[in-house]
Parts: sequence; structure tokens; C-alpha cells
Amino acid sequence: MTRPDQFDSIADSVRDELASVTRLAHINTFHPNAFDWNEANTAAEREFVSVVAYGEAGHEAESVAYLTKELAQLAEIERHVSTVMALVMGELHDLRDPINVGHELHNALSCFAAEEIQHANTFYRYVRALSGVEPRVSKALFDERLDVFRTDDHPYVKLVALCCSAYVGESVITVFEHRTDALDPERARFFTRLLHTHGLDEARHVKIDHVAMKLIYPALSAEQQQRVRELLEQIEELNRMLAATFEASTRELLDIDFVTDNPAAAVQLEMTKAFGGKVFAADGTLHTVDEILDAELTELIVEFSGAERVHAAPAELPAKPLTALGVPS
Repeated sequence: MTRPDQFDSIADSVRDELASVTRLAHINTFHPNAFDWNEANTAAEREFVSVVAYGEAGHEAESVAYLTKELAQLAEIERHVSTVMALVMGELHDLRDPINVGHELHNALSCFAAEEIQHANTFYRYVRALSGVEPRVSKALFDERLDVFRTDDHPYVKLVALCCSAYVGESVITVFEHRTDALDPERARFFTRLLHTHGLDEARHVKIDHVAMKLIYPALSAEQQQRVRELLEQIEELNRMLAATFEASTRELLDIDFVTDNPAAAVQLEMTKAFGGKVFAADGTLHTVDEILDAELTELIVEFSGAERVHAAPAELPAKPLTALGVPS
């Protein structure tokens, strides 16, 4: 249950921030029709994704399989995020608290949901173009993942849990975006342009996540905050199951081991564990990934991507040599 005045103190800040975040959403955005798909699977492109994953050419087959699994899985998670956003908006329809008046919240969530479904569309198209296959999992555990949010919890509880569940993956792919930009600063490669353009939307999504984490979550009751953590734990467990099934499907389709001795997969796993393990503090406080960077994690990110922070604005990212994964400076 909510108090009548529960969100009064944060409403103006939430609405102002959401309006600012989405101000240029119609300009800085991502659509699959904007790409020349003939460039997605050239020899030069396959060599580049080998450098991205392994730090050198010669691992094209493994790198293609790795991206096929990761981006198909990401597409499925993004499709789920879009669906739950629509569910939350439906449940907010007649809850006229001070946040949910005017256009700001509805517009921000609508943009978020529309962009996520286009991301899913585009990443599925990319893996088909790159590998010629699309990993399939029985209904992609979609009903099970959607059922997590078919509860009588307040829509803001569901919104915060959903944003937290997406946030770690959004942060990890942002680091990969920094890496491709560092390896290909002119953005000559299709994959670099794909991640860069995806990142235009993703930067907004992360800022909306931060609104949910830093403003809405602290305004929830202790019981509601506990429910956020419970929903998050449930969806993360299902997403881990989804990852395992997508890996098995991709291995079967392409008949290749793309995890063993894959440096990018190892860095990805390390970042995922670190971000997921530290975003929630022991006392239940929520932190952004840049707030939890310690010296060891910062060094890992710098060596992998050339960036010292995850969600810093591009102009603030320092030019650093990529010394990890055998990439020469």
C-alpha cells in the first residue's frame, strides 16, 4: 500500500529529470532501417569481431558464435523489458499520484518500451545476418519471466525491479561499446556503428534506471523495497536460466565452443558479477555502477575498453591504449 503523500517530495524531481532525459529521444535514436545490412557479414567485419572478442584475428568462427548467443539473448531480454514496461503503464493508468500526472512518466516509459522492442528486432536481425542462424529456446521462458511481474505489487515496485534487472546488462554492453569505439574510432565497422547507435538509446535508459534507483526506490516503504529485491532475485534467476539455454542452443546450431579461452567472455562475466554483486549494498541502498568502481574493477574496464567510467558522457572518456586481450596500443 502507498500513503497519499508518499511520492510528493520526489515528484517534481522525477518528472523534471524524465523530461530532460527524453528531450531528444526523437533525434538520438536507433532503427534497423538505418543500417546497410550488406555490411554485417563481410570478411573484414568478421575479422573485426574476432579482434573485439579475442584481441586478434583468427577466431572469427568463435567470435561470431559468441555474438550470436549474447545478442540473441540480449534481444530476448529487451523484448521482455518492453512488455513489462507496457504492463506497468497499464497498471499506472488510474493511479494519479504526483509522479503519474502530466506526460513525463508516460512519455519516458513509452519511449523506453518502443526502443527496447526495436533493439530486440535489430539484434535478432544482426545475428541472423552474421551467423545465418537464430538460437531458439522454448518460448524463451517468456511466460515464466512475465509471471514474475504479474503480482499485486505497486507498479513502481515493478518498475524499479525491472530497471534494476536491466541495468547490469546495459552497463556491460556500454563497456563493449566503449571498446569498439576505441578499436575503431572512425566507426568504419558495422558492429561499432551498431553498438554506438544502440548506445544512443541505452544512455537514456540508464538515466531512467538511475531515476528509478535513486529517487523512486528510496521513497518506497521498507516492505516495498524488500519486494523490489525479491522480484529482482526472481527475474535474475530466470535470466541466468535463459543464458544457459541460449548458450546450449547456439553451441548445438554452430557446433563450436565460444566460451573456453574467450577473453571477452571472461571479462564480461567478471563485470556482470561485480556490477550485479555491488549495485545493492548490504543495507539495501542502491548504487550506480560508476559509484561502485574500485581500483581493480576500474583497471579491468580501462584495459578492456579504454574508458575509466562506464556511463560517463563520450566527451569525458579518456583516450587510453587497449593493453588487454593482446591488442597493441
